[in-house]
Amino acid sequence: MFYVLFATILIVVVAAAVAAARFFDPAVGKILGRTVGADLAEAWRKYVFFAIVVSGISGGVRPWSLERYLTPAQGKGSSQLELSGQRWMLELYTAGIETLRSIAWVVLLFFLCAMLAYVIMRAIEFRREEATLRQRDGE
Repeated sequence: MFYVLFATILIVVVAAAVAAARFFDPAVGKILGRTVGADLAEAWRKYVFFAIVVSGISGGVRPWSLERYLTPAQGKGSSQLELSGQRWMLELYTAGIETLRSIAWVVLLFFLCAMLAYVIMRAIEFRREEATLRQRDGE
């Protein structure tokens, strides 16, 4: 029964991570196209997609939590938990929430870095425009 739970959690987590990565993919593509240019945007978009999926899977599948359902080692005072329907629902819910939480942190970090890059680019563009205007006025 443990293997079925593990496989089910893995399937749910992978599906949620891929769905979230696909959801954010158009926005990530537009932001990267603006900040790093069209040449690099596609490669970075694929990397961000991969990072979202990996962080979602690693956050959702929690082996230390699933260890409670394995037979305890000799000499330990703990007992094995029974996999009831309520536990299944709780484990699947927790896996889904932890997947989304991990993805939210990655996406937040990406958008904060993108915002910082955008502000820096705008400041550079503003200085260039200012220098161009000074040259025109000086002529």
